[in-house]
Amino acid sequence: MKMSLIAAVVSASMLFGASTAFASDSKADKAQYRAVLKNELSKKQPGAAALISKEGDVIFKKAIGSANLELNIPLKAKNVFKIGSISKQFTAAAIMILQERGKLSVHDDIHKYVPDFPTEGHVLTIEQLLTHTSGLANYTEDRELMLKEVQAPATLDEILARFAVHPMKFQPGDAMAYSNTGYVLLGKIIEVVSGQSYADFIDEHIFDKLGMKNSHYAGRQIIKHHVSGYELSPKGYVNAGYIDMIWPHAAGALSSNVFDLNIWYTALANGSLISEQSYQQMIAPVTLNDGSVSNYGYGLVTTTIGEYQAIGHAGGIHGFVSDAVYIPEESLYVAVLANSTDRNPQVLTQRLAAKALDLPSPSYKEVRLTSQQLNAFEGAYQFESGAVRRIEYHDGDLYTQEGDGYIAELLPASSDTLFFDQSTAYMKFETNEQGDTVMNLYVNFSEIPLKAIKIR
Repeated sequence: MKMSLIAAVVSASMLFGASTAFASDSKADKAQYRAVLKNELSKKQPGAAALISKEGDVIFKKAIGSANLELNIPLKAKNVFKIGSISKQFTAAAIMILQERGKLSVHDDIHKYVPDFPTEGHVLTIEQLLTHTSGLANYTEDRELMLKEVQAPATLDEILARFAVHPMKFQPGDAMAYSNTGYVLLGKIIEVVSGQSYADFIDEHIFDKLGMKNSHYAGRQIIKHHVSGYELSPKGYVNAGYIDMIWPHAAGALSSNVFDLNIWYTALANGSLISEQSYQQMIAPVTLNDGSVSNYGYGLVTTTIGEYQAIGHAGGIHGFVSDAVYIPEESLYVAVLANSTDRNPQVLTQRLAAKALDLPSPSYKEVRLTSQQLNAFEGAYQFESGAVRRIEYHDGDLYTQEGDGYIAELLPASSDTLFFDQSTAYMKFETNEQGDTVMNLYVNFSEIPLKAIKIR
C-alpha cells in the first residue's frame, strides 16, 4: 500500500521533449531487457515478473527468481502477485464508472455516503480522497495497528471506526499527503452507492468485463498461480507477515499478473472501460488551496522518464512490491511485480522503459573515498522550489533526505558524483561562478538536472 522509495525520490515536475525512435522488437532488444532483470535478480531468491507492451501488444515478458523458496518453484511470467497500491487506480476507475452512471460526483461531500466518519468540521470531497489532499491521517503510519491489529479479521465498518480515532493532519486541500485511510473510505463509498461489496463490484465491472481472469480481491481463497511473499531479515529470507486483507481493502487488496495489468491499462487508456474525459480527469494534476500543483491524480501519478511524460504507480504490501508505468506518447506499458519487499521494482520499470525508448541509462559502480572526501558532501542544499535536501555522513556512510521524506543511502561513484542505492537517480556536484557548491540531481533519466545550492 505504501509508495516506494523511488516514488518519493524521483517524483519530479513534468518535462516534455522531442520524441525519439522506439526500440524495435528484436532479439538484441530482448537480450537487453533480460540483462536489466538479470542484473537485479537471482534464480535462487525471490524475484520478479516483467512485461513490456507497445499499443497493448506484448513485446517482452520474463520472470526470474523463486515463486516459493520452500518448494523450489521458479517464477513464471503468468504468476499472480499481490499488487498493493496499484489497486488504487482500480478503485479510482470504479468511482469514475459510478460517476458516469450518475450515481455520484467526485465533488460530493463524503458525508453524503459515510455520514458518521469524523472530519473535524471540514467539508471533505470524494476528489480529495482520490488525490490524497483530504488531510486524513494514513492508518499505515500507526505502528501499533500495523504490528498487531491488521492480523485480525474485522468488518469494513469496524476498521473505519478504528481509523476514525486518528486526528486529521491539515485542512482539506492544503497539501498532498498519502493516505491509505482515504482509499479505504472510497471502498466504503463504492459499496454504499453500488449496493455491492467492493470485491464484487471490481470483479463484475472491471475484471470480468475486461477478461482479467488472473485478477482478484486477495482474500483467503485459493488463487491459481499465486506466489509466496517474502521479507529479508538479518538471517535471510523469511515468509512475509500475515495481514487480513480487509484492512488494505480498496487501498491495496488486489492481486494480478503482468498480462492482466497490460489488459487493464490498455483498456483504461483507449477508452474501452471509461470515457476519455474520465481518464483525463484521473491523470490531471490537482491545484491545492495555495495555488501549487500536485502531480498525484486519481490513483495515478504523472511524472517523467527522460523527456517523456509517464503515468504510473508503485505498490507495496506484506511480502510484495510492484510498479507499472505508461508512456502515452509511445503507447508503451511496463509492469514489474516482485515477491519480496527488499526488491525495488521501480528501478526495473524505469530501466526497461529507458531501453525500449533508447534513452541513455546511467550505470555506476561504487568507489572508495576517504572519510574527508565523503564529509565534503555534507550539508543542506536548497532547490529553486524552496525544498531542502540534506546530506549527512554517519559511520562511514552517506545518507540523504528531502524535507521529512524517506531517508536514502548514497554511494560514491567518484569524487564529485553520488548515486542512490537501488535507484536510477544520481547527483553531480560542481562549483558555480559565484563560488557556491551546486548539487545537480538527475532523476528519471532526464538530461536536465534539478539544481540545488548548498546553503549550510
